[in-house]
Amino acid sequence: MKSSNPTYGRAAIERLANAHVPDGTVMTIPGVARKSLGLLVLVIASAAYTWRTAAVHGPDAVMGAALIGLLGGFLVALFTCFVPSMAPVTAPIYAVLKGLGIGAISYVVNAQYHGIPLQAAVATFGITAVCFALFASGRIEVSESFGEKVAIGVCGLFVVYLLSFILTLAGVPLGSAMDQGVFGFAINAISIGLAIACLFVDFAEIESARNAKLSAKAEWYFAFSVIVTIVWMYVTILRMLRRFRR
Repeated sequence: MKSSNPTYGRAAIERLANAHVPDGTVMTIPGVARKSLGLLVLVIASAAYTWRTAAVHGPDAVMGAALIGLLGGFLVALFTCFVPSMAPVTAPIYAVLKGLGIGAISYVVNAQYHGIPLQAAVATFGITAVCFALFASGRIEVSESFGEKVAIGVCGLFVVYLLSFILTLAGVPLGSAMDQGVFGFAINAISIGLAIACLFVDFAEIESARNAKLSAKAEWYFAFSVIVTIVWMYVTILRMLRRFRR
């Protein structure tokens, strides 16, 4: 199955299988869940650090760390995608770096619209729990066709955001306009929907990898992939809630 999450896919699973020589251990879903929880704790702890620093010294004191966190997290994620066997090392680094950026963003949003970050976090965890329950109960069947369609949607969304970013940097009014009004709302809603779809595809990929009896070391890579999706979902929900409060 092809996945909409760029951290997944047959190529990545094959690299994992080739990198991890059979050692008598087998990855399990509880194992992935425990490591995902550990990475999530790192994200929250790192975000709490930048939030507290911003609260004490002002937002400007954490902007540098936030930029490093967001850019560094992106680069570490790319590296992990191409070298998944390094996930036991790079996944915690990604979690800490991403947390730095999320903490700063959340603080700034909370200063403008009090309580939104907490609402976004509750919504993210609630949606994740519901998606897992639906998948585990067998009520949601993830086909290869579904995964391919979600992948196309994610690629299209990425192109839209990239185009908007480039136009904004170039000073073209259309760039900022693409993030406003009905069009911006629609893109935000589609992004949330795709993030939810990604969770279902991610759970299916984890099940496929477990059936392939990969080494337990591969649990780090799949935990990292789940965190990538959860972080994306939180940010998109945060953006949507801001729209409702403007």
